[in-house]
Amino acid sequence: MLLILCLTLAGCGGRLLERSYSSVRPHSAVYWENEDADTLRAENYQDIVNALLLLLDEHSADGVVRIYGDAPDKAAMAGSACVEVQKETPIGAYLLDYITYDGSAESGWYELSVHFGYRRTAEEQAAIVNATSTEALPDLLRAAIDEGRDSVAIRVGYFGTDRDGVTALVAAVHGEVYPPQETEPAAESGEPETEGETQEAETAPEAGTDAEALAPEALPEPPEGGDTQADAEAPEAPGGETEEPAYDLSPWQVLFYPDNARPGIVEVILNEKTPETAEKPSDA
Repeated sequence: MLLILCLTLAGCGGRLLERSYSSVRPHSAVYWENEDADTLRAENYQDIVNALLLLLDEHSADGVVRIYGDAPDKAAMAGSACVEVQKETPIGAYLLDYITYDGSAESGWYELSVHFGYRRTAEEQAAIVNATSTEALPDLLRAAIDEGRDSVAIRVGYFGTDRDGVTALVAAVHGEVYPPQETEPAAESGEPETEGETQEAETAPEAGTDAEALAPEALPEPPEGGDTQADAEAPEAPGGETEEPAYDLSPWQVLFYPDNARPGIVEVILNEKTPETAEKPSDA
């Protein structure tokens, strides 16, 4: 008791014994209507939206929402909620092709039946990466390349970078992974040709000196089955190997969901091409 009293008088007891905890949860009146967990309950418009998002989180193909309350036109309210979920929410814009819905007025509620048409699989939905900002995108792209993935989808809680900034980040990583090919300029001599060299180049060979060397019968015959024209056209590298043509590596495609000023999901399609699949640049 004496020790506790001393700690209290010294001010330590307050700091040791006084602790507070808090828990923050998003408020929603949405809950399952029955024990079978196949029907959701909604009291207002926002509850309907939340119920549909809950079904999307579980990648459900179908769902039922019972709408209670005093709203005069529950059918119109339900239709507007379906449109908002598909068009204006990040997860809906990313996952869905369409939502079909039907409703019926029951005694005391309006029962909404929905069906979701997905364009993403459950595995693609599970692969979405959650991040606090798009600054994580470069590291995610490098990791995806190392793992051989075809795309990256990131859901951001706060968009600290605008769309142009995201596109610039992706382009910077693309330039890091596929640096532009450097071409060596043709060697130019800074020394002017002397008068003797010019005269020697313009002088024709004397008759009888090189005539035998230029005669057709003196030229070496091409090897059998050889194609001298094709061999002449094939460029050779300094080491004697045939030089590989340059391939066009297209930039990665950046998509935003929803496609507005403040998207919540960014998807980057990694259009990685290899020399076997890439298209050669046109001669034009």
